Amino acid sequence: MDVCTRWRRLDAEHWVHVLGMVLTTVLTLWTVAAVLAGLAVGLVVAAVVPAAIASLVGGLTSAWRRERSWAWWGWTVLAVVVLLCALLAVLDMRAIGLPALVVSGVLLLLLVHPDSRARIESPSPSPSFRP
Repeated sequence: MDVCTRWRRLDAEHWVHVLGMVLTTVLTLWTVAAVLAGLAVGLVVAAVVPAAIASLVGGLTSAWRRERSWAWWGWTVLAVVVLLCALLAVLDMRAIGLPALVVSGVLLLLLVHPDSRARIESPSPSPSFRP
């Protein structure tokens, strides 16, 4: 089996959803850690940014599962932004840079798969029932 055949057989849509669920879980744990650290210091407001990011990723994951056509654009824009930030973090020798670079790169690779790109086209509207 050649590489092209393996690429076409990859269930990219499923793996985008799995990656979204993993990211949502990790970001939710980050939010919980930020809330606990904020309670210890007396600054619970510090958890607003992690909570907003976790809810954004969770919303995109849910929209992807419900096959919303705009979810592809949302994931793509988010992955490109994270990729650019991760590149800067890698150049600055930060520990979070390499994992973020790998995750966003894998996500972009899954999003360019033909099955994932097929979601860009919005489905034809179903005929409405008129008595």
